[in-house]
Order: sequence, then C-alpha cells, then structure tokens
Amino acid sequence: MNRLRTFVSILLISLAVSTLLAREHEEVIPKAPLFCGAAVFGDLSGPVMLAVGSRFSQLEVGARLNFRDHYFPLCELGIGESTREGQEQNNRFHTRAPYFRVGMDYNFNRKHNGNRLMAGIRYGFTSFKYDFKNPDFQDPVWGSSQKGLDIHGQQGRGQWLEFTAGCETKLWSFIRLGWNLRFKARLHQKKGDFGEPYYIPGFGKNGSSTFGGTVNLIFDVGRTSKKNKSVDVGRTLIKNTQ
Repeated sequence: MNRLRTFVSILLISLAVSTLLAREHEEVIPKAPLFCGAAVFGDLSGPVMLAVGSRFSQLEVGARLNFRDHYFPLCELGIGESTREGQEQNNRFHTRAPYFRVGMDYNFNRKHNGNRLMAGIRYGFTSFKYDFKNPDFQDPVWGSSQKGLDIHGQQGRGQWLEFTAGCETKLWSFIRLGWNLRFKARLHQKKGDFGEPYYIPGFGKNGSSTFGGTVNLIFDVGRTSKKNKSVDVGRTLIKNTQ
C-alpha cells in the first residue's frame, strides 16, 4: 500500500506541474485529427538486463494506435526469463515463457510538439511452466542428510494490473524515445503443487505488488498528411492572434 501511495503521489505532482506550465502560455491549440497513425516499439532495457546477467530479464515489443494525439490503445508482447541459484543450498529456479498486455495510455500534453507526458493502465497475463531443483544436502543443524528435489514442468499462471507514468520525446522524424515507471498489482496466480514461482514472466519478482519500468524506442508509422495540415493551420491561427 505504501508503494502505491508513493507512486500516486509522484504521478499527481507531475500532472500538477505540467498543468501550471501549460497555463503560463495560453494559446490556440490546434486540434489533431481523429486518427493520427500508429507506432511500433521495443524495450531497450530488456537486452541490457540479459547482457549483464540479471536474475530476470525480458524481451518485449509492442504496437499502438494514436487517436487525437491523446488516446493510445496498445498491446505489448514479450518473453520473460529468470534463472535464480541459491547460495546456501545450491537450489535453482528457472522459467522462460511469453506474456502479453493490453491497455491504454493518455497524453496530458495539450501541445502537439512531439513531447508527451503519459499515464496509463494495462492488464497483463501469462501462462508458464517452471522448474525447481534442490540437490541432496546436509542439514546444518542436525547433521542429517536431506533428500533434494528435482521438479520439472510446474504449471503456473498470472494476471495483474499495471499503472504507468512516463514521458516521450521526438528524436528525429518518425523516431521517438520513451521511458516509464510501472506499479504492478497482482490480481491472480496459479501455482504448482510444490510451491509458488519466484518469478512471473512479464510481472517480475513474485509478490502482491512490485515496481518496474521500460525504455522504449518508438517508430511512428502511418502518419497522415491530414495531421500535418491540421498542425500547420493551427500554427497560422496562433500567429494571427499574437
């Protein structure tokens, strides 16, 4: 609950600052067309986590539509992987499985200047199998030998909600860079007979809630000439009113 309060506080402060800055420069804002195009994107943080040998990593891509330059329905697909080895008893957990998310982002920036202040929500789902191995070991207290476990193919499922906040900026022409912070709340999980998984693909380290984030390289596609004309007309109106 404290994590959620902190996340919501940061989001509200960011929105308040954005609103005050917008009010300082009142002007006629051009209205974007209903459909402004689409975009595809990929998460850059996942390959970095994989390269540095993180306990869990993910490879993720997605696609979204753009309505009015404010509403962005989207879907995200990825493969999550985790391998964790215990130091004391040499136990080992492993899973690798796909996941998907669907949701919506909203852009709070009223100006169509290439920069966006985003907040959104997503629903995530995954169905996966996980392995757990614990070799025979000597009990450190009683000194007796304990038989280990070698469990394969435990079936798990997970569902969760994500609340996101972030921003985007235009790098060049149709290329953008965006980053966001995510608060994830687990809705439901199915675990195997030998215990719950350490990691849920797409969600992260298993628990009632967790934080995450992405750094996305975004490619706009299908931008209409109508959108550009609308912006040009809006700029003309602004100049005439000054």
